[in-house]
Amino acid sequence: MEIRIATINLAGVSDGWFEGRREALVDQLSELVLDVVCLQEVASRGSPYPYDQVADLAKRLSLSFACFSPYGNPDEVLSRERGGVALLARWPFLWVETLQLPPGTTAPDARVAALGTLAHPEGPIHLLGTHLSWPLDAQRTREAQVRHALERVRDLGWDRPGARFVLAGDLNGVEGEPGLRLLSERLVDAYRAAHPTTPGLTWSHVNPLVWYDSPDRRLDYLFADPGVTVRAAGVALDRLEAPASDHYAVFAHLSWEGADRV
Repeated sequence: MEIRIATINLAGVSDGWFEGRREALVDQLSELVLDVVCLQEVASRGSPYPYDQVADLAKRLSLSFACFSPYGNPDEVLSRERGGVALLARWPFLWVETLQLPPGTTAPDARVAALGTLAHPEGPIHLLGTHLSWPLDAQRTREAQVRHALERVRDLGWDRPGARFVLAGDLNGVEGEPGLRLLSERLVDAYRAAHPTTPGLTWSHVNPLVWYDSPDRRLDYLFADPGVTVRAAGVALDRLEAPASDHYAVFAHLSWEGADRV
C-alpha cells in the first residue's frame, strides 16, 4: 500500500492569501496528486476568524475528509487568523484526537497535535500532525513537546511492529537538536532518506514572503515508522515567482509491504 503526503505551514490568511497565495498553493500541491496534507497555521470555524480555510482547501484539493485541532491561545493572532493544525485526507478517519502539548515559554504559545487513524483501503494508517514552538533557543521546549507526543503514540500502540505511522509538521527545529534527534532515532526522516546530503531548506531568505531576518533552515519534516519505504521525497511550493507561504512544503511518496496491518 502507498500514500502521497505533504506538510505545509500556511501562514494563515496573512500576506495576500486571497490575492494569489491560495491559488499558488492549490496549483502546486495539486500537481503532486496527494492523498494526505498536514496543515499548520490554518484557520477553521473552530477559531474566531469567519473564513474556513480548512474546508476551502479540502474542497480545492479534492480531499473529502478533514480534522482540525485549535491551538487554544486565548488572545493571539494565531487564534484569530491561523487557528491551529489540520489533517486533510482522501479517505475517512476512523478516529481523531487533539493532543495538547507542553506550552512554550513565550506566552501565549499553546501548541497541539492533531492525531487521526486513516481508513486506507488496504489497512489503517496513523497520522500525527503538529507545530512545535518557534524560538531559536526553545530546543528544550521542543524536546518536551516531542517526548509528550511520542508518549501518546506509545500509549495508542502506534509504535508497535506492523503499525503504519506518519508524524508530520512544522517542527521549528534543525537536525541534531534534541527533539529532532529523538525522532530520527525512532523514525525514518523521509526527506533525508531520499536526499542524504542536500540541505532541504524549508525556510529561506530568498522566499519573498520571509520578511524578517533569521537563518535559513530545514524546519518542516515528514517522519514514518521503520517499516516504511520512501519511494520519493522533496521540497515543494518553492517557486519564487509564485510564493505560496513563508515556509516551503515537504512531500513524500511512502509505501509499506502487505495489507491489513495493525
